[in-house]
Amino acid sequence: LLDYRRPEVQSLAELFGGPGAGDAVEWRMPENHHEDSPFHLVRLPGDERLAAQIANRSLLVKGIFELWGQGATYDELEKAIREYPDERKLPYLTPESSFKIVVDSFGKVISFEEQNEIIKGFTYIPFE
Repeated sequence: LLDYRRPEVQSLAELFGGPGAGDAVEWRMPENHHEDSPFHLVRLPGDERLAAQIANRSLLVKGIFELWGQGATYDELEKAIREYPDERKLPYLTPESSFKIVVDSFGKVISFEEQNEIIKGFTYIPFE
């Protein structure tokens, strides 16, 4: 149901964000994407509440996440995450916050061992 993802998200944005919110949703495909890829980059109007409402109500969206960085290599990714504004990261880096790192892919199988190595590489993010 790939063709229905965008209309559903835009309709839910309109429902929860008010008139014009659906038209304000900005879509961008990740670099080197495949047309059937389940991953999309979306900028939603408003704040995190709208994203949570859309994720809770949607049938086709499995999750909405805040993107802290991206890169073609792990070094580029680390640089992007380090440059991401601290005021956006700090609420998630407190002892009261829980976190989980999930390695997901499309078109490639990543073994459990490889996933663990990738996760261990994120030690530069000071999660408590």
